[in-house]
Amino acid sequence: MKSQSTLVFSNELPPVKKLGEELLLIYDQILAQKSPVFKKWSQQIALRYAVKAGEHLKDIEQFPRHIKAITKLTEQTSVKKLTIVVVGGGSLGDFGGFVASILKRGVRLIHIPSTWLAAIDSAHGGKTALNVGGAKNQIGTFYPAEQILMVRSVLMSQPEARAYEGFGELVKIALIEGGKLWSSLAKERQVNSKVLWKHLESAVKAKYKVVAKDPEEKKGVRHVLNLGHTVGHVLESYYELPHGIAINYGLDFAVRFSVQKKIMKPAEAEKIYSEPIMGFLLSPLRDDMISIKSNDLKEYRRLLLNDKKKTKAATLRFVFLQKPGKTVIQEVSVDDLLIEICRQREEELHG
Repeated sequence: MKSQSTLVFSNELPPVKKLGEELLLIYDQILAQKSPVFKKWSQQIALRYAVKAGEHLKDIEQFPRHIKAITKLTEQTSVKKLTIVVVGGGSLGDFGGFVASILKRGVRLIHIPSTWLAAIDSAHGGKTALNVGGAKNQIGTFYPAEQILMVRSVLMSQPEARAYEGFGELVKIALIEGGKLWSSLAKERQVNSKVLWKHLESAVKAKYKVVAKDPEEKKGVRHVLNLGHTVGHVLESYYELPHGIAINYGLDFAVRFSVQKKIMKPAEAEKIYSEPIMGFLLSPLRDDMISIKSNDLKEYRRLLLNDKKKTKAATLRFVFLQKPGKTVIQEVSVDDLLIEICRQREEELHG
């Protein structure tokens, strides 16, 4: 397998014959129900495996049933000729990528992301995963797709609410990259699918710059991609928020914590928050701040202690921001994180 995927941007789904000699399509069943165009396209592929998207798809307890069915479906195919084409969001990408990495000891893989979150973030980097015992991504492989096809018509068919959710990951990579990506995105005065598509190629290339330095997460370089995710994942799990919304909260927390730790100058934070795009992202959060009660903190602590970024018994690597384009990673105790969560909440309540 190649260490890095080839990116292809197109307006429409590709001709099936260009994808490979023997194809297995693993796809989100809702696509065939909602999109006549996708349904017609998918029916050109003889071997199809429809699944229901979501974290339950990645449950290791369910995996034997899936892999038995897929093995049966592909028993007449050749390992040298078979290509698995995965069409869906993040859970489909993790699941389908894992299947491709182990089926016949590894077959060719193509991703066609159908959600903004997958297109901006999860489809890239070559990581696959299953969940064990309710804990996310506990087993998996590094298995980059040969191609990742960004299809405008597929991505634009999502409800506009998904665009807002996708902006968390877009702003994250823009803050990590800095430069032209941040300066152009920051001036945007709308949050919609057209703006996402406009910045998609630059955002994905920025992620690949980080991934290329540490393809299998052995050097710690890729850890910067967790900006906003430490607290974001806690809120996502505890309040059952969409991932992108939780990351918006997490980014806000990380910037304010960076100022509190004197890593970022207050004037730099003011500059970030004065940008039009931040107003669009943060105003819904300000209007509906999550209330934090003392019993919440016990569950926050448990979720933080389960974080894969944990370095010691109660310490995590936290990604701070000095300014757009400059991140700083430091170890932080879980207690310090909980104190800062409470401090920020009080600041919101009392100004």
